Amino acid sequence: MFEIISATSIGLGLFLLGMRFLTEGLDRFTSSRFRYMLINLKIHPLLGVLIGCIITGILQSSSGMTVILVGLVQSNLLTLYQATPIIMGANIGTTVTSQLIAFNMGKYSFIPFILGILINLTSKNKKICYIGEVLIGFSLIFIGIDLLTEGLSPLKDILAFQKILEEFGKMPILGALIGFSAISILQSSSTGVAILQTLASNGSISMYSAVSIMLGMNVGTCITSIISSLSLNRAAKQTAFVHLFFNIMGVVLIFPFINLLCAISVSLSPLNPSRQIANAHTIFNVFSTLILLPFTGIIVGAVQWIIKK
Repeated sequence: MFEIISATSIGLGLFLLGMRFLTEGLDRFTSSRFRYMLINLKIHPLLGVLIGCIITGILQSSSGMTVILVGLVQSNLLTLYQATPIIMGANIGTTVTSQLIAFNMGKYSFIPFILGILINLTSKNKKICYIGEVLIGFSLIFIGIDLLTEGLSPLKDILAFQKILEEFGKMPILGALIGFSAISILQSSSTGVAILQTLASNGSISMYSAVSIMLGMNVGTCITSIISSLSLNRAAKQTAFVHLFFNIMGVVLIFPFINLLCAISVSLSPLNPSRQIANAHTIFNVFSTLILLPFTGIIVGAVQWIIKK
């Protein structure tokens, strides 16, 4: 058990460190002037979804993107109506990490790591150094995933762990609550989904259990934006609540169709459990956006009515 905990802790630590290097490097490389110019375009809802998807795909954090939007609405640079489609797109953009992890590129992870180190040691140009940080972060993510896989592998043979996951399969609402609680602490749905992909690759968790937990994670990731808005004005609080409201509605809509979501995800990648989790993550967020985007006005109106003061 000690070996499982130590290997898992090191793997998770390297994964989180890699995410930090990756996101901070990309954030510094992408100038704030460019992001503000992009966000302040005259935004059609579809364009808003695309902007949210692209920027979150770069930043790799839907929570971070939503926090940025909370700040922009607080500063009157965006309206709540403009921010809502961007939040929807952010949920799609955050699925990029899980799709990349499913490529199983761990054996090549030393290449970007060495390149990143060399760039940081030899370059005096800040922008180039930021690219080095991105490469280091990218490699650490996959090194961490490999260690996670190795550390969590013995869990599939532990009877108590199997019983717990079996209960999640029987009671998907319990799995969703576990997912929500875990991401409320971890503050990163990408990290949570990566752990699920690792467990699925080891055969430690069924697709049905993993998807129910993943749905809860999608709601738990909203906690960051909620916390960031507590000391801000009403419009900022409404923006954070839109993120929460949208994710809860998505889960409510997809919950009766978990079996169908699992079947589609498996059929797309029948031999790759990690990709199956990534597929479910992407399909869920795309589905939620397509269904709820036409009701942007209603969502905004409902949130404004709920948070009046």
